[in-house]
Amino acid sequence: MKKRNRIVDIHCHILPELDDGSGSMEESMEMLRIAVRSGITDIIATPHYRAGMRNPSPDTIRKRVREVRREAVKRGVDVNLYPGNEVRFFSELEDIPLSEKICTLNDSPYILIEFSPTDSYRLIRNALDEVLGMELVPVIAHVERYGCLLEDWKNVESLRTMGAQIQINASGVTGRAGIKARKLTGILLERQLVDYIGTDAHGSRSRTPDIRKLLKLLGRKYEDPYIEKILCGNAMKLLEPREL
Repeated sequence: MKKRNRIVDIHCHILPELDDGSGSMEESMEMLRIAVRSGITDIIATPHYRAGMRNPSPDTIRKRVREVRREAVKRGVDVNLYPGNEVRFFSELEDIPLSEKICTLNDSPYILIEFSPTDSYRLIRNALDEVLGMELVPVIAHVERYGCLLEDWKNVESLRTMGAQIQINASGVTGRAGIKARKLTGILLERQLVDYIGTDAHGSRSRTPDIRKLLKLLGRKYEDPYIEKILCGNAMKLLEPREL
């Protein structure tokens, strides 16, 4: 397995006590240790944002990122951490004051968007069109979870063609998310339709940021320049944000 200088995880619930991810600073530190042992060097923290729920503000997220960074430095855990959100799409998204409510991925024009597993292809397509109209780039979280995309991989291709970007979970590739998810992610990787792989980690005991199995599998099956792009290269534009 090739050692990589940099691996970026753009989807991780690692900030303590903000959502259903890490429950404490101690757990966040253990998640960071697991990530670093796996070769991850950069993490965009993406607590959930769901309309009608109690969501952390962007200021709270940035403050918590700073707190985790400081604690990591104290404990000698070498990893870069950035703010973000995983946003469950809702129809009033374009009507809210975005910068006051939601963190894009490291304050870039890229926004991590999720849907319900049962949402129709038409709904997803219309939603992404709306986000694009806001002059944002939608990154579709864990595409292997949506029934309408599992049924026909060409729907993923169409969404990418319209301007959306595609994120898959490591668990989808390794088989932990089921046979259907593994089949779809395999097709998308073969056809180079994936832009990012995320851990979507939620804890230090289950759904951890351990990607060692993923890296072995990718190294056996896919060309290195493409692996480099989806593990790091594509994400670099998120780590150097522009003005929203």
